[in-house]
Amino acid sequence: MDWMNVFVMSLSLLSQAGAPAQPAAPPPPPAFEGSAEFSYVGTSGNSDTKSLGMGTELIFRPAAWTITSKAALVRSEDSGVTKAQSATVSTQAERKLRDGFSIFGSHEYIRNRFAGINHRNSVEAGLTYAALRTDRQQLDVEAGLGYANEHRLAAPNRSSAIGSAGATYKVSLSENATFENELQAVTAFDKGRDQRVTNAASLSAKLTTLFSLKVKHTTRWVRSPVPGFRKTDTTTAVALVAKF
Repeated sequence: MDWMNVFVMSLSLLSQAGAPAQPAAPPPPPAFEGSAEFSYVGTSGNSDTKSLGMGTELIFRPAAWTITSKAALVRSEDSGVTKAQSATVSTQAERKLRDGFSIFGSHEYIRNRFAGINHRNSVEAGLTYAALRTDRQQLDVEAGLGYANEHRLAAPNRSSAIGSAGATYKVSLSENATFENELQAVTAFDKGRDQRVTNAASLSAKLTTLFSLKVKHTTRWVRSPVPGFRKTDTTTAVALVAKF
């Protein structure tokens, strides 16, 4: 019966050779990464100017946490005179739970003279859910509660508890091109019921392993703007981004 043993062993070897290989698990993200960008900016709404912008993003991943810090500056000058400027600095700490859920806490500082805001501080905590994950697409939705304090160039100032909801969608259009859209809505729980909606859409194209070109269009809408300012602002920026 030696031929029978040889036949069985041959079938076993053939079945193992023909079995599809298990896909390799994707490598973990790096413990640290960052980017810096320099942009040409055009604005419309409360301000029709041509400006220059700078921004940076740093991501640190200690253990189960992901800490993301961002900073952006837009400065408008006319004949050497600063006409308006805006600055945004934010930090968010996020920890993964299970089944696609994460908890987060964040702080954001905004100074936006384009919209009449002297400075605004807000803190939030909430929940994020990874609603979609494929090789090409990614969708995250989030909701949070917090508090915001805003000092305006024209009274009245605002301080209130806030609630927020948002979604971030990313899709790889090709090996070198990516589209991303971020939508966020914020509601104040005060008598004025101030509401704000921000939508930022960007298209990035990789130029080299280090540099990429990004076109970004941002629309901001405020239900109760600073007196003398409009409800809607738009910003379009073309940026050269360096990743490290």
